[in-house]
Amino acid sequence: MKGWFDLNHLRVADSLNNRPKRNIFILYFTHMFIGFREASNQFLMGLASIIHAIFPPVFNFKLLEKVINQAISLHKYLPQHPDWEKLKDELNKDIK
Repeated sequence: MKGWFDLNHLRVADSLNNRPKRNIFILYFTHMFIGFREASNQFLMGLASIIHAIFPPVFNFKLLEKVINQAISLHKYLPQHPDWEKLKDELNKDIK
């Protein structure tokens, strides 16, 4: 389970978004808000994906658009996270 639990997660997340250090309570509630927002998006995307799997014409390519927009939103919040390099590398494979 290495990498799935970190007591310093809020401070690490704060350092990856290029903002000055904030009060731990503000970090917590900001993180909670973003977590609930992203979880609700993922939940709705899961339901929509099941519907799309059964009825392919429903939602067309809007689900892909939503996934991309969600990734962009997370990138804006955590622009310095090292996992963005994985995504960039994968996207650049098709260009070369």
